[in-house]
Amino acid sequence: MRFAVFYIALCFSVLAFSQSVDEKLAAQFFDNEEYEKAEYVYKKLYKKNPKSVYIYENYLNTLLVLKREKDATKLVNRQISRNSGQLNFQVDLGYIYLQFDKKEDAEKYFEKLTRSYTNNRGNVVFLAQSYNRRGLTNESIKALEKGARQLGILVFYRELSQAYRSTNNTKKLTDITLEALLLDAGIFDYATKMLDIVFDKKEDATYLKSKALQYAQKNPSNQVYDELLLEVFLQQKKYTAALRQTTSLDKRNNNQGTRVLQLANLCVKNKAYAVAIDAYSYVINLGESAPTYDAGKNGLINALYLKTTGSLVPDTLEVASLIGKIQTYLDSKGITHTTAKSQFRLAELHIFYTNNVHAGIRLLEEIIQTPRLRASFVAESKLLLGDAYLITNNIWDAKLMYGQVDKQFKEDALGQEAKFKNAKLSYYTGDFDWAKGQLDILKTATTQLISNNAIELSLLIQDNTGLDTTEEAMKKYAAAEFYLFQNKIEKCTEILTMLPFTYPDHTLKDEIFYLKARVQEKQGNYEAANKLYTTIYEKYSEDILADNALYRSAYITLFILDDKEKAQVLFEKLVLEYNTSLFAVDARKMYFALKEGKTKSDLLFESSI
Repeated sequence: MRFAVFYIALCFSVLAFSQSVDEKLAAQFFDNEEYEKAEYVYKKLYKKNPKSVYIYENYLNTLLVLKREKDATKLVNRQISRNSGQLNFQVDLGYIYLQFDKKEDAEKYFEKLTRSYTNNRGNVVFLAQSYNRRGLTNESIKALEKGARQLGILVFYRELSQAYRSTNNTKKLTDITLEALLLDAGIFDYATKMLDIVFDKKEDATYLKSKALQYAQKNPSNQVYDELLLEVFLQQKKYTAALRQTTSLDKRNNNQGTRVLQLANLCVKNKAYAVAIDAYSYVINLGESAPTYDAGKNGLINALYLKTTGSLVPDTLEVASLIGKIQTYLDSKGITHTTAKSQFRLAELHIFYTNNVHAGIRLLEEIIQTPRLRASFVAESKLLLGDAYLITNNIWDAKLMYGQVDKQFKEDALGQEAKFKNAKLSYYTGDFDWAKGQLDILKTATTQLISNNAIELSLLIQDNTGLDTTEEAMKKYAAAEFYLFQNKIEKCTEILTMLPFTYPDHTLKDEIFYLKARVQEKQGNYEAANKLYTTIYEKYSEDILADNALYRSAYITLFILDDKEKAQVLFEKLVLEYNTSLFAVDARKMYFALKEGKTKSDLLFESSI
């Protein structure tokens, strides 16, 4: 018995091995365009194993290449008779007609075939897939459309929407989606994903908008079209229209500002501050009893802060007005976890815009003692507090704040920022070896900005130390930069004026120009700053600050000197000559925005400076 089983197994394995060899041989013949030989082997293989789809496919392809219509038809008919109900083989018969230029016969055959199998979802889907398998996309869509007419749009919405999407038939995709939403609003999320290609062209988006409006007017009780219109506005970044739509939905559904608050937050992310301010104002006007009141108040203050400070030259009256608004809010609510974010913004305004650093320090010290705050927010407050301590020359407390954040968030972006600030502090105070050691660690930081800043500062130290035994020139330069950070302009200027004379052959020349330009900017002398930046990128184009200077020059040229053409040239120069720069992406965006004719107000919030 064992011998018999072994013998049978052996026979099967020999047969399988033989067939495998023949399959490889036939495939080799086909690849070598020896089609007659391939046909001979495939014919033999097909007789042995007619159920093999692989053999059938290759045998049929070989016959089609050899233009043997009768043999191909005979083969397909044999498959049809052996595989009742397998629609893919029936599609193959029409496919053969097409291969032999019998287009009319193929169309009549496909029409009859489709008509015969559209009363059952399974058959329609299988038939459509069979058409697609042979590249007959139009026939596949016809089958699905006929099935939808007989069994309903929702039955085939997914297949049809995908088919229209793949063929870029945005009009039909829009029409079927709007009709399907009328029948089932539950498909909204899927439908909006399908419709994303509609926004690639303005005319397609306009068609969707007009059709959605028609459906909304005819079906006022069905909010799905209002939701779809909102999606249209958001995709097109028409935030004012989106706010009107969202406000209407918020009121209708008694959402108490939650929908509008979500839109406001989205507008802030996209730097549409004016619309965000209107949205937050709507939320606040719902009253203090509304659950969204504090979120709206904090959001409004944040949006006003970003809008006000986003300008190259923040308006002092706007800054003062914002400080008053924040203080009024804090006085009415007290210092709690709900008001802490606004208190943080107030501290920033005092530290960086009113030169009232001690007031900022008091606010931040209160924040870090406030319970129920997120650890990451407390860490951000400690970093800002460290900066404020540094401005007031309280170096040890600054180190303490940075060190606490570094220790608590060691592997996080916050920890890396803290480490960089500590390294910068050591640089300011002339401890270059320790600073460089920390900066070398940060070169591989996960945050690109920290990584680039670390590389830049590390190169600055490396390129300008070791030239003399005392490193005195570099220490004086670092001290000048520290004075600028502390807003001690006179002391900074005094050092920068003397450095070129004290150390005439030192390599710090471009850095001195750059720091002088920053001083001029700090004092509002933008034309003088621009001349210095121009000197750097023209005279020291190979040095590490050339791209920084070029970007600052382009920015001043655009927003202060109001010379769009010159600014466009400068942004283009940065993209072409410094394509690995941290500023390259932003410069490219600004360049194309200028080419498109965008206004300065639009461009201001598109930059990341």
